[in-house]
Amino acid sequence: MKYVIPAKRSSSRVPDKNYRHFAQGKSLLDILVAKLSRLAEPGEVYLSSEDESARQLADKYGATFLPRAKHLTENSYPFQSVVNEVCKQLPDDDDVMWCHATDPFFDEHEAVLTAWQDRDPAASDSIVVVYPMRDYLLDGNFNPMGFGFGSWHRPSQELPTFYQLGFTCSIMTRHVATHLGLVGAQPMWYQATNLTIDIDTQAQFDFAARLYELGDAPS
Repeated sequence: MKYVIPAKRSSSRVPDKNYRHFAQGKSLLDILVAKLSRLAEPGEVYLSSEDESARQLADKYGATFLPRAKHLTENSYPFQSVVNEVCKQLPDDDDVMWCHATDPFFDEHEAVLTAWQDRDPAASDSIVVVYPMRDYLLDGNFNPMGFGFGSWHRPSQELPTFYQLGFTCSIMTRHVATHLGLVGAQPMWYQATNLTIDIDTQAQFDFAARLYELGDAPS
C-alpha cells in the first residue's frame, strides 16, 4: 500500500491551511502524517507538494517527499487529473490510499484498510469514506427531501439517510488511481462515525482548532 497526502502550499480561502499552526502545537499535516506513519511501513507515506520545504515535514515523520509540478496545484486544473498524475509518480504497482489533511477528526484509516483487504477484489476497485446524515433537507426548489410540511412531517429518526462525500480517505487499485480518480467503477462505501469538519474556510479552521484543543480529537 502507498499512502498519499496532497499537501499543496497554496490555499486561496485559508492561507497556508495545511502547514500553519492548527492546535496543540501541530499543523493539519502534522496530525495526518503522524497517523498514517503509525499505520504504514517505512517510506510508504508520500507527501505531495510543490513546495520544497514540505520535504522537512516528510523527513520529520519518516515519510517520502513527492515533488509536484506547479500546474497540478492550480484550482483550474481538473482534480481527477491531479490524482492521476500524482499517483503515476509512485513506485511499484501497489494500491493507493489517498487522504486529505482537512478532516483532523477522522481516525478510522486502519478500519478502512481492513475493509479494503477483506473485500472481494472482483467486486470492488475502490473504497471511499462517506458520512451518513439524517436532516431536514430541501432541494434546489425548496421541496422537502424525504419528508413533508404540516401533516406530512416525519420525526427525525424516520428521515431517509443521505451521505456526505468529502474525500477524507479513499483507497484505489493502481489502475483506478492513475486513470479514473478517487472513485472507481465499482466503489465500496465506508461509513465514518466521527464528527466531521471538512475545513474549507477560516471560520471552520478556527472552530475545528478549538474543538481539537478541547480534547474532542483522536489521540
